[in-house]
Amino acid sequence: MVLFGKNDRVQELFSRSRVTLARFSGDNGGAQLIEKVDVTGNLLTQQEGILRFIERYCDLVKDRPKKAAADPSLPVRPRGRYHVYAVREAVANALVHRDFVLRDIATRIFIYDSSIELINARRTKGFVPPGSRAIRYGIAQRLNPQISSIFNRREYGAGVPRGGIPMILKQSERVSGRRAEIYTANDEFKLKIYGA
Repeated sequence: MVLFGKNDRVQELFSRSRVTLARFSGDNGGAQLIEKVDVTGNLLTQQEGILRFIERYCDLVKDRPKKAAADPSLPVRPRGRYHVYAVREAVANALVHRDFVLRDIATRIFIYDSSIELINARRTKGFVPPGSRAIRYGIAQRLNPQISSIFNRREYGAGVPRGGIPMILKQSERVSGRRAEIYTANDEFKLKIYGA
């Protein structure tokens, strides 16, 4: 249903599949909320909606940006720049590796001035610490292998880059100079990608 269902029917029959997106002015959760939306529908519709929202507030680049001198007189900080494939892979992972059994924890993507945080439901009992360490080295920990397999195929049309978490860690660090952070606690999986 989440792969091929009609958008309105997916929301009607499986409301916990929605993704909450929010943009904050600042660098942490205590910052002022600028915009918040819920993205619903099948996975392809959700992916497109999420990427449009991210591109509204962030610049997605392939190469490391040239260092520009920070001008303290500027009233507004420049937009964060992130590696395009790292962000696309992180969004795809957030969509296909959700733990639908945990009803009370929604998938959330928060955009701050200098980072993007992706938060997913993930049962941590039996997962931490061996599983959370394993994914850093590319060892798959799939909850939904059928969904993941179909979503990542070229024929589905999602255009998911290859490489998984190791690629996200490497490319995001190459662009921003800071390694992405992974947290697993309280039945949540969090990935924080820093921008340049």
